[in-house]
Amino acid sequence: MRTLLITPFLLMPVVAALIWKQQMFSSLFGLLDKVLNFIGLNSVQFISDHPLASIVTVLVWQWTPFMMLIMLAGLQSQPSDILEAAGVDGATPFGIFRQLTLPHLRRYLELGVLLGAIYIVQAFDAIDVMTGGGPGSTNVPYFVYEESIGGGFRYGSASAYAIVVVIFSIIIATFALRVLSGLLKDEERA
Repeated sequence: MRTLLITPFLLMPVVAALIWKQQMFSSLFGLLDKVLNFIGLNSVQFISDHPLASIVTVLVWQWTPFMMLIMLAGLQSQPSDILEAAGVDGATPFGIFRQLTLPHLRRYLELGVLLGAIYIVQAFDAIDVMTGGGPGSTNVPYFVYEESIGGGFRYGSASAYAIVVVIFSIIIATFALRVLSGLLKDEERA
């Protein structure tokens, strides 16, 4: 079952974007359009009417399994004797989750958020394949591409934007490495 759940993460980003563009969001033969027509609603041009939501849907679909694996590792690293002791002491399942499991998963959640932020900063392929950087669906890396080799030929401003992206990526990566080193130190103590 786990293998089926992580399948979206194993797909190449361009393939995932093409699958969603052609087989899910298409207004001619897409699955979502067929479902809308079946329940009596009008067709929706998902990519042209809602470009940002379409791209976010694809990225969330593709990267949720990776985040799930991070959370699963966190849940499996939680000591079972502490959970059993809490149950013996009369803690409710919600209380155990709120006071023991959630604080234990805090670092894993932080790591997932930071790695997701790094991926969002570099997301390019889904934007290019699905919308071609149309209005309301571009990010800084795609803008750098458009400014330089994508036809703008304004290499100076593209270089400046690229430097800004690198600086922000380094800042995010620094936080991610601190969280990861904290996780590793906690594992060594256990």
